[in-house]
Amino acid sequence: MTKSLVIHPFLFAVFPILFLFAYNIDQFPAAVTLLPMAVAVGVAAVFWLGLSFVLKDKRKAGFIVSLLFLLFFSYENLFEATKALIARVDWIEGSLVRLGMSVVEVRQFVLVASGAFFAIAVYFSVKTRRSLHSFTNIANVVAGAAVMISITNIAIYETSARLALPGDVGGETAEIPPADLSGETALLDIYYIIVDGYARGDVLQEIYEYDNSEFLDHLASQGFYVADRSRANYCQTTLSLASSLNLKYLDDVAEQVGTDYRRRGPLSDAIRDSTVFRFLKQRGYTIVAFASGYFATEVTSAHVYMAARWTPGEFEADLIDMTPFPFVGRAVGVGDWHDVLDRYGLKRERILYTFDHLADATELEGPVFVFAHIVAPHPPFVLGRDGEAVDPGYGFTFNDGIHVIKEGRLTRDEYLRGYVDQLIYTNRRLLSTLDEILSRSAEPPIIILQSDHGPGSRFDRHDPYNTDLKERLSILNAYYLPGKGSTELYAGITPVNTFRLILDLYFATDCGLLEDDSYFSTWSHPYAFIDVTNELDYNTSSEPPN
Repeated sequence: MTKSLVIHPFLFAVFPILFLFAYNIDQFPAAVTLLPMAVAVGVAAVFWLGLSFVLKDKRKAGFIVSLLFLLFFSYENLFEATKALIARVDWIEGSLVRLGMSVVEVRQFVLVASGAFFAIAVYFSVKTRRSLHSFTNIANVVAGAAVMISITNIAIYETSARLALPGDVGGETAEIPPADLSGETALLDIYYIIVDGYARGDVLQEIYEYDNSEFLDHLASQGFYVADRSRANYCQTTLSLASSLNLKYLDDVAEQVGTDYRRRGPLSDAIRDSTVFRFLKQRGYTIVAFASGYFATEVTSAHVYMAARWTPGEFEADLIDMTPFPFVGRAVGVGDWHDVLDRYGLKRERILYTFDHLADATELEGPVFVFAHIVAPHPPFVLGRDGEAVDPGYGFTFNDGIHVIKEGRLTRDEYLRGYVDQLIYTNRRLLSTLDEILSRSAEPPIIILQSDHGPGSRFDRHDPYNTDLKERLSILNAYYLPGKGSTELYAGITPVNTFRLILDLYFATDCGLLEDDSYFSTWSHPYAFIDVTNELDYNTSSEPPN
């Protein structure tokens, strides 16, 4: 009998990782696949060697391991397919019995059915006297083809991406005129707090029927200037923060990479190694960053990176979500293991941890720059108005707009209610946190409380004409500027001018202000900017002071 190499278990082990990366290639660098693939190959080797020793048959062991990996990483897809099928059967009346299964019951059914199928397949593979030589060869070819297709797609995309990207775009930042520090200049602590998707007051009133004046009035009573006609410069988080932290619009990036370029790597790099970070580091600032759970704003290279504990990165978490681990973890509820697998719980934990520890930066020596991206009130909605835990009831996603307002996820009314509830609790924690920062600071700090973009009850990330631009681009933007800083602010200031103004006021630079413009771009073409400034509601009070 001709020998056949058993390599398909290792190929099937890495295929889901490559497939997931290829599907999300515009969001992550290729390096995120290395650790998961090493772990998958290691696990496959242990299982295959162990079963080969027990069964005395490497081919049977290979069949069992490959089937295990295929079923393991197919769990979420099987669940979604089963749920859709049951929904269709449940709709048909007459001779069929209405099933009416809950989400938990469907998950249980898929898990039990998959386990039963696996057990039966293992039983017959162990009992059969036939050689699995032909099966092994076929499995090797199928697995190899699947892996090669993914690798080819990745290679083509990576190659075209690198050809389109001349140099380190993320490292090209705005030039800052040298600061005149000849006199005694106090280096104040700076807090840059991003509350993701937080709407402007008039939008909350008009669309969400929520009066946010109590929160805004409290900010004003604390000494904050609330720019009540402020708009975001961009409709996506990475674009918005890459712009504000580099004191510029992103036209030069778009010009270099082209409007068909999809990768967000240059934007993530521009956030982590921004002009603001570099400028302040050169002046002795300690950079403090809080864990966000969102890959692009995880500044783990900060001098002080604050997180409640280790958790899987966004790519690893997406990979885990393909498996039955999260459901089993929630069902069993085994301590930290359960918590690490519950992505809704992790989001809740990060939000609460940031509120609990933001003021701790006041205890650090020297001037500090604190960067905190809080993914709230942005969906998923994991906190009720009293801080109670909320389980959205659908697979974890950071998506917004019509991509969560659809069948199987949220209705628009549920979105509006969930958003307001999470906003109410966010308000409460923000006010207490800001009070604590101000009371514990030896010198009054600079505080920027800002949203990256507005909410998305009428947002279509693929179509500006199916998007309420005012809702998506009107933002909360409030400043606490010690001294006479607030006199330089104006109602329509946008994030691109935030640090231009602050550096000029407190570091004697000469950045000046840019025009306050707003741009829309789609998710698939993030650098194809559409100027929508004139489509938004603003008036002459938005203009900067003379």
